[in-house]
Amino acid sequence: MKSVSFFLTGLLALAGTAAQAATHPQLDNAQALQVITSVKGSLAAEKSFGCVAVVDVSGTLLAFERLDGAPLGCVDASIGKARTSALYRAPSVKFMERLQKGENTVLEIPHAVALGGGYPLTLNGEVVGAVGVSTPVQALDNSASQTAAESLK
Repeated sequence: MKSVSFFLTGLLALAGTAAQAATHPQLDNAQALQVITSVKGSLAAEKSFGCVAVVDVSGTLLAFERLDGAPLGCVDASIGKARTSALYRAPSVKFMERLQKGENTVLEIPHAVALGGGYPLTLNGEVVGAVGVSTPVQALDNSASQTAAESLK
């Protein structure tokens, strides 16, 4: 009898997960590529290079591109910025600003990268993922990620 109860509990949990997925918007590959295209346009306009990562709502990598000439370090930086924004539902620059104000405990927040360039992606008012941009210019990281997030429709 316990095994039947366990089985039914599992089925109910799966049904709840499926219902939640049906009611909450999700980021798809086409949208992730749209975000990457927007970032590439911003970087091209500034004659810059770097890396761009798009993660889903759980912070798991969905799409990534390392542009020609980009340093190896921007790979992990862009993914970390995106993951930070997805998990904490805020631009990653907020963590950088807190650190700059002397709040050193920010460095202890799990999966929080205290650098600008990560920005949440929303659909229908809900966070569905995030974009992370890493270039040689911090201000460009911030503006390119925000512009890309605003381009998502």
